[in-house]
Amino acid sequence: MEGKLQTSFIPKQPLVENKAKKAPVSVSLFSVLAWFIFIIVALASVGVFLYQGFLAKSIASKNAELTNRIKSFDVSSIDHFVQLNSRMQAANALLDNHRAVSTLLDLIANNTVQSVQFTDLKYTSDDTGKLTLSLGGKAPNFASVALQSDTFSAKPYLQNQVFSNLGLDVDGGVLFKFTATIDQSVIKYNTTNI
Repeated sequence: MEGKLQTSFIPKQPLVENKAKKAPVSVSLFSVLAWFIFIIVALASVGVFLYQGFLAKSIASKNAELTNRIKSFDVSSIDHFVQLNSRMQAANALLDNHRAVSTLLDLIANNTVQSVQFTDLKYTSDDTGKLTLSLGGKAPNFASVALQSDTFSAKPYLQNQVFSNLGLDVDGGVLFKFTATIDQSVIKYNTTNI
């Protein structure tokens, strides 16, 4: 029984023919758009990541540079300038609140009628800083007092003016009292008053 034995189990021809055709590849607009957006987003992510690293290095180098510059400052000079600045601010605050009465006296002298004589001067300040000027005066007649009233009325730095206690002295002259509120800008000390 020696016949031919088949020694190969591998078939030489396919058992079933695969006649299925491959479907043609079709690309839709939606898939192209989706891939395009995906690539843009991926590139943007990489760009942001690289930019973040660049910013971190830049900040680190700027911090190192700032630290070196701070170390290069002369601390004693800075302390001296800070102390000088606070002294100058204190001096400016004192000068801003200083009252130059000499300016007020000059304004009264320049605006006093020649025939009028002031014999008494007082100025007071209340808690709000409102200044009140009180003058006692003497004039040869009532016309001189009226002229003095007109002269002071033309001055905006004297507000709420009142001439009172008009009377005659033993020589026939007119005695009077004058009160007014003073505009603070007139007696405020500044460099133009020097």
